[in-house]
Amino acid sequence: MNRCTLLLAPFALAAFAAPGLAQSQVKAVAVDPVDSARVWTLNRDNNSVALVDTTSGTLLSEITVGVWPRSLAFTPDGAHLLVVNQRGNVPIETNFVTPFNGSEVRGSISVIDTATKTVVDTLVDVGTEPYGITLAPNGKYFLVSAQRSGEMIVLDSTTFAEITRLAYDWDLNFIAPGKTVADLDEDLDGIPDLGTPRGFSITADSTQAFVTHLRSPWISVLDITLDGAGVPTAIALDSKIQQDDYPFHPLNNPVPVQIIKSQGTPRFSTDVALSPDGRLAVVPQQLANANHDVGHDFGPGLDGDFANRIYPSLTILDVQNKSFGQPGDKSGRLHHELADTDTPAEYVPLGVNQNGRTTTGIATLGGVGNPVLGGTARLRVTGASPSATVVAWFGDVLPAPFTAPGVMDGSQLIGFTGPITLTGLGDGVRGGNFPIGTAPVLAGTVVNVQAAIIEPGQPIALTNALQVVLGTEGYETGKMGRRAGLPSKALFNSTGDRVLMLNRGSEDVFLFERRAGGLRLMSVFPPRYDFEERAGLDTTTPMGDLPLGWVMQPDASTTNDDALLYIQNEVTRTLSVIRVDFRTGVMTKERSQIATHTGPDLKTLSERKGQEIFEDASRPQTTGKFNNSCASCHYEGGEDGIVWQRLDGPRSTMPVYGGPLATGLLLWKGTRINFGETGPMFGGENGGHGIFTDAEQMNLNDYHHVIPVPLNPHIDATTGDLTADAAIGRDLFFGSNDTGTNPLGRTAGCATCHPDQSGASDVRGYTADFLNPQLTDTLDFGFVVDNNCFSLRENIVSLNVRNINSGVNVDENDDMVPDNDRNLDGYSDLEGYTPLYPDTASDFTRDDPNSYPCLEDPFDPQSPLRVFARGDQLFSIPTKLGASSTGPYMHDHSLISMRHIIDPESQMFDAQYGDAGYPTTFKWYNEFHDLRGHEDIVTNISKVKLGLQSTDVDDDIEKILAFITSL
Repeated sequence: MNRCTLLLAPFALAAFAAPGLAQSQVKAVAVDPVDSARVWTLNRDNNSVALVDTTSGTLLSEITVGVWPRSLAFTPDGAHLLVVNQRGNVPIETNFVTPFNGSEVRGSISVIDTATKTVVDTLVDVGTEPYGITLAPNGKYFLVSAQRSGEMIVLDSTTFAEITRLAYDWDLNFIAPGKTVADLDEDLDGIPDLGTPRGFSITADSTQAFVTHLRSPWISVLDITLDGAGVPTAIALDSKIQQDDYPFHPLNNPVPVQIIKSQGTPRFSTDVALSPDGRLAVVPQQLANANHDVGHDFGPGLDGDFANRIYPSLTILDVQNKSFGQPGDKSGRLHHELADTDTPAEYVPLGVNQNGRTTTGIATLGGVGNPVLGGTARLRVTGASPSATVVAWFGDVLPAPFTAPGVMDGSQLIGFTGPITLTGLGDGVRGGNFPIGTAPVLAGTVVNVQAAIIEPGQPIALTNALQVVLGTEGYETGKMGRRAGLPSKALFNSTGDRVLMLNRGSEDVFLFERRAGGLRLMSVFPPRYDFEERAGLDTTTPMGDLPLGWVMQPDASTTNDDALLYIQNEVTRTLSVIRVDFRTGVMTKERSQIATHTGPDLKTLSERKGQEIFEDASRPQTTGKFNNSCASCHYEGGEDGIVWQRLDGPRSTMPVYGGPLATGLLLWKGTRINFGETGPMFGGENGGHGIFTDAEQMNLNDYHHVIPVPLNPHIDATTGDLTADAAIGRDLFFGSNDTGTNPLGRTAGCATCHPDQSGASDVRGYTADFLNPQLTDTLDFGFVVDNNCFSLRENIVSLNVRNINSGVNVDENDDMVPDNDRNLDGYSDLEGYTPLYPDTASDFTRDDPNSYPCLEDPFDPQSPLRVFARGDQLFSIPTKLGASSTGPYMHDHSLISMRHIIDPESQMFDAQYGDAGYPTTFKWYNEFHDLRGHEDIVTNISKVKLGLQSTDVDDDIEKILAFITSL
């Protein structure tokens, strides 16, 4: 073993411009402005706001607000707390099938009197499904994001009255005059660039806001005009920043990706943090590698289906240039490559700072840089007064008179046994540098270190323990450093030289230092070294399950450069309190998780466990080593707008809103009996290797039942009912005459496949595709319900899937040439793009470990597996008809709007709704969805034309489209 030699060097910090005024950012947790020991936080699933005393660890008050509170902000005087309720007063089980009754408020803001702890007002005209709120730094206004209605709303900070609002151009079905689809979808991905605004930050001068858009790779920059008193007079779109540097597109650039690299189109941007100096912004998100070639041989031991489709990332934007990836700007992107080491050289803090209080701060021991072989271990201690002596010991046992705090683990001893005096390095930091040997055998060696601060006349203060993990590679600047499951939130510290990232899926915090060359990972909390999977819903650990949001509170009582992180854990219903020391990179548990909800829970225990399984990226059953989880594609249960290239043809990620009664057959062709069986997909595609128990599968199934269908903005804002045009469109859709405008009973024939299921409980909404609840709601298949797997057989499934002529370059006659005109309408059915793989039959057996086996002879365990046939064009149609929770459309996303489905001519020829560079296809002519019918081409073939008997087809299209998009 190499014997260490003490070397001292000054501790240098990168210099940055002096921080400006505080930026403001959307938060789900807030520190009370009067008493910093009190923290206000959200219980999203239980529709309440909790007030917690972090000193005593008690819940002081729980206040009922609206449905699904998502963010909060104090008034300038702290007298009121404004809470954004995403679903207003609409319960999560209410949807278009339930149905609505006209009394629904599809989004609201609860105003809480912080003195009386009561809701004193409710603001209701705040858009559909509002998400974020924050108070501008000048204290003059609140800014609110309404994600479903695509609006940014400015409220007076004193009266709460609306000052102005901005409506983004986001609806590809209804484009404003003078604009085209290319204006709304510049990158031609079928997703409006500025739809679903979510998180945002306001600049220090209160004149601009940077806004994320959930499914889009764009960030919008808003200009906020202020009068002489600092009150806004207008809000307008300044510019938008394209974050996407992924060169491939499944339709416009269908090149198979055959290299293993962290790349893809950014998705699920929900937060943006601005640096105090106004130079940078950071955006946590996922990258979707849509063109990953599953048919490519990546070499021994690496299946083509392996986990390189979803990559966590942290994007750095150049705020001054309002750019990403432009020559000379300061932007960048952090991610973790599949080939990067999982055993880096690192410093791992252990335990807590027991007896760590000093006269000036908290005794904290950490490391700087990476302890790589041949390099230097640089130890740093903070919290010591100028007169104190700081000593450190290497090894397993602290010599008398010091007492070990019970965190030494008996690892190997290298170097000094101590004590070694650490000397001053400036800025209140003590430290020492220790050379590391070069022998390869040292890789993986762990050196235990602890330090003590000795002050005359004071008790000895012990630091946390530190494991120095030696290795050949450390954390590199410009890389993520570790895999981060579903990065969701980000914060700069007050000086702007550190960045914190909260990961919802991996349930941990990353701390980065800001350097001249970019960001570099300092530490992860809880540590990844020797990680052991913890049980779900465990409240004894420092971090709880599925962090929803956080806030940072600098600790002015210490000389350390440190702060407290208050993190709300959604599923455990708790608040974590974490201390972070920015100089040493040490994060430690400050206290145990604090309960934020008492009494009955609105979710069952099984539903909560199912949500944790659905989103947790640390489980071996679902994860590629912290890389992803179910929610990495189905964010909040929804779809991601991505087409994945498969050997049997392109497939859209199916949304799971509303559970089995709203989503139809599972996995396009009914290959799963229930949602609990979707877990096994991870074994082949995402690097998972575990097997779910029956109880866990039931948890997943139960959770899917309570994933709400999104609320729709296309309704009358006053009555909450259909607009006049949509009501007429409903009559044409069903052939009814509720409005009195359809006395002839004209009908587009839509109800043949999309019947009115309002009030029904056993079929999916507005389609004939369904799952039998007797099957989906039980996992006891054995010999009780479906021992012959009857429900999966092709003669049963074919009744619930549709041949919608959406097959991609299908070869029905097996002549090795894609069929040109399958429906004999005189137009080619071939795609307007070159697909990676055409659609083929998808026969399958139930051979994965999480599916119930379907044997040819269910009474013989050795019987061969039954083969189920699936045709090449039969598909379950994802989700409902409406546009708010689907799109782009059809399984290959060749249609980007609902308008293009019912009026395909608009995509091909219309100057406003088409002709923007999208691949076009004629195969929708004379199909059931084409409302123009085109009887002039082939007579007596269009059921739509024959039943609709339209005298003004343009008007009929507008009316029916108004209804469909209102569902």
